[in-house]
Amino acid sequence: MVIKELKLENFRSYEFLEMPLNSGINLIYGGNGSGKSTIIESIYYALSGKSFRTTETNNLIRENTNLLQALLSFDDGKSIKVTKKANTRPIITQNKGQKRENYTSLVKKYPTCLIENKEFFFTSSNPEQKRTYLNKTLFYVEQSEFKRINDLKKIIVQRAGCLKTKDFNQIKYWDEQLINIEPEITMFNIEVCKKINSLLKNSEIIDCFVNKNPWLVDLSVKYQHGFNENEQFSTILTNNLEKDMVLKRTSAGPHKRSFEILLENKSSDEVLSRGQQKIISIILHLIQREIIRSHTDMEPILLMDDISSELDKENANLMLKYLIDKRVQTIMTSIEKSHFEAQKDVFLFHVEHKGEASHVK
Repeated sequence: MVIKELKLENFRSYEFLEMPLNSGINLIYGGNGSGKSTIIESIYYALSGKSFRTTETNNLIRENTNLLQALLSFDDGKSIKVTKKANTRPIITQNKGQKRENYTSLVKKYPTCLIENKEFFFTSSNPEQKRTYLNKTLFYVEQSEFKRINDLKKIIVQRAGCLKTKDFNQIKYWDEQLINIEPEITMFNIEVCKKINSLLKNSEIIDCFVNKNPWLVDLSVKYQHGFNENEQFSTILTNNLEKDMVLKRTSAGPHKRSFEILLENKSSDEVLSRGQQKIISIILHLIQREIIRSHTDMEPILLMDDISSELDKENANLMLKYLIDKRVQTIMTSIEKSHFEAQKDVFLFHVEHKGEASHVK
């Protein structure tokens, strides 16, 4: 899957944009507030229905207009068009309006791997961001396993409602559901972490970076269950009941799962620079992409926002070499282009904000 062209109408600062995209690396550069990230955001929104910058998608519609459109055209001749009016659900059509689509279907067909600012420092990011990473990986590894994640969310919501009303009979029922589902959720996530660790020890991704960064040989991830795994989960629920009723939520369980990034079995955020932490984040997302690719035979598009910050030129070149050698379609943004302009396989787009609108040239 390769995006050949992006068209936007009334998407944030873009009144209109028509932008060809190369099958390799596309670097969008320009000053702060010029509209670089909006291009990444529009592609991500068109393929997932979500924004990584806001939870309120009405904010994506250009000021003083009431409708946005985003059109992606692919190398196989197919296209996706998203039309969104203010305060309404988006309308998604494929192939010039021949077929209506939904985002669940689109996400399956058109996987993306997004690296944006809050995920650049995975070593210090919050558990929710790490959970999102695990959930997305699970979604593509095995659909039936991901369904159990949705079942877990429903159980947690129902139990929270019963905690608020102090309905002890129903709390007991949802406790049983939670106890039954926990071993499966734990097993799924442990397996994902095993896949990640295997690729951290033996993959072309690590081979690409390790000579410059020998500390990578000692890197690993450790699954965190979301509760004390040395105790029976049923006992933890019983012991936490009084606290949970005060909090009106379930304070420990697989819904709190996460992972820790270790270096020589120590927490990596204690010993690594921000530049090294950024390398880890890039590597983990490239590993996620490899896992998705190996389980789906699809080539996920890589979206990278603000790539140059904290990343030195030598590591930037190593990353580019890997992406070029593997023919990964990558759309990335950067404030400056100095790390990338010497590469003949990087296609440059300059973004400027003039008057009330952004423009690409």
